[in-house]
Amino acid sequence: MTIVLTIAFILLYTYGLFLWDKLVAWRLTKKVSKTIKYVHYFTLFVALTIVLTYFQYGVGLRGLWTTRTFAIIALFTGVFFNFVAEKTMLSKIEKVYFKLFSFLPTVTGIILCIPFLGVVIVVTLLGRIFEPANKIYYEDDNIRIQSTFRGVLAPKQIDFFTKRMFTEKYLYVPNFYCSDNDSIAVHYDNDSTRIFIYEQSVCDNKPEIICIDKLQ
Repeated sequence: MTIVLTIAFILLYTYGLFLWDKLVAWRLTKKVSKTIKYVHYFTLFVALTIVLTYFQYGVGLRGLWTTRTFAIIALFTGVFFNFVAEKTMLSKIEKVYFKLFSFLPTVTGIILCIPFLGVVIVVTLLGRIFEPANKIYYEDDNIRIQSTFRGVLAPKQIDFFTKRMFTEKYLYVPNFYCSDNDSIAVHYDNDSTRIFIYEQSVCDNKPEIICIDKLQ
């Protein structure tokens, strides 16, 4: 049933995209269209830059939703630009670019039609964008500790981030997982920061301690 609905969506959306160009003459003004175009380019550039710096150096913009907001704006302005914007001020390359971008929902629907794997890919990507943290165990002005959605088939991993004025840095702690019932406390010492993880499944409730360099 899901595949049938997905195929129906693909056909209706793709047909509607062609039909809209032929039958709907209304468009936003050139000034507004240019603004949307530049907003799209800017947000896409920022999002891609932060993604690259994060994967290369573990550094991103501070906040759960900051980078994701740029990515979401880039996606929506790219997909819907072809529907509402005036395209006469676009170059040939830009017309092709936004035309292809408007087919992103169609491509997503096609991927969903791949048995099992398609659903895993799409849900994982959407989850990474729209669910930045399953649970925040601890947060202050210096550090945030959260469980992060890694994918449909992946366990929830605990991630540690240290905060700066405008950025935050990911601290790699290999193979560390925590259940939703566990609790975390942070103690700031003179020369280091100690993170205490209390696992509810452990009878004596002795915490596991992670020690990192001084944060403040």
